[in-house]
Amino acid sequence: MNQEPEQSATDAESIPQPAPRKPRRMRSVIIRWAFYLLIIAAFGYFIATVDWASLEGASVNWGWLVLASVIALGFRYLGVIVWRRVLTRLGAHELPRFRTMSDIYAKAWLARYVPGTVPWIAGKIYMAAQHGISKSKLAVSTLVEAAAQVVAVGTVSLLMLAVDPRIGEVSPFFRVVVAIGAVLGLVAMAPPVFNRLLAFGLKILKRGTPVEVGWRLVSEALGLYAFGALLSGAAFALMTRAVAPEVQSSDMLFLIGAFGFSGVVGMLTPLVPSGLGTRDATQMALLLIVLPASTAALVVLVSRVWSAAVDVLFWLVAYVLERVPRRPAPPAPAEPEVDAPAG
Repeated sequence: MNQEPEQSATDAESIPQPAPRKPRRMRSVIIRWAFYLLIIAAFGYFIATVDWASLEGASVNWGWLVLASVIALGFRYLGVIVWRRVLTRLGAHELPRFRTMSDIYAKAWLARYVPGTVPWIAGKIYMAAQHGISKSKLAVSTLVEAAAQVVAVGTVSLLMLAVDPRIGEVSPFFRVVVAIGAVLGLVAMAPPVFNRLLAFGLKILKRGTPVEVGWRLVSEALGLYAFGALLSGAAFALMTRAVAPEVQSSDMLFLIGAFGFSGVVGMLTPLVPSGLGTRDATQMALLLIVLPASTAALVVLVSRVWSAAVDVLFWLVAYVLERVPRRPAPPAPAEPEVDAPAG
């Protein structure tokens, strides 16, 4: 009689207990805040390097600037749409709501100010994985999205510049760099090539599960970012118009191509936060074709500050919308009572 409780206690001790979740949760908090602090430090350094004195006395048409900002914000949300669409095509159907993914994307987008491409890619994958999305699908979706952006924006930008008679004034070196980047990206995005490259990379890393990419996914991503190239380029053209009223309507296509072109040069430049430096230099070289040197320099500087302000606005909007309480579902209408037939 007295042995049964002892035996029960022994059996209870032998049953494996679940590992405590507190250390894992603490590690997640530490990683998340380390990521946030890295972004704050990088963004703070960016702000410190801006020549604010050159902006004093600059005349700005705020109507054009507000319109440009709204369009630029739309381009950033287009990135969320592409990301979500690619994940769906890869078979990730249990996705968080759109505003949750926008919040993740916006925070990762700010990590572009950290040198190198690893922080914003790794940050987006890590934060999205916390919501139960497969890391393999997240890694593949990020690669597809980045490649589609380079190829689509590069191709559209070259076409915009090609229809302008001033294309001959663009440096052949820059044209070759963007053209090669777009062609290589298009070849790498072809599903037979992309899937082999992905399988080879996972084999080297010895981790992750291969995820097949199809032609429909690639064509959708390229199509959406081709539209995005026009969207972001139009925002830049309107921003330029806000700072330089001498810009003519005939310059708009050139400015759309110039912005996308310089952006791709920045994306193809490794170890530079958000392509700063190479992107600015390319912008300056292209703007000198349509603007005086002093005005072109001002547009480049305003472009840097304006783009950073829209990035912060993107994060603020996504942050606020994610924390707006969801409306409770309306109660189902009560079924009418049916009287029992008289006996």
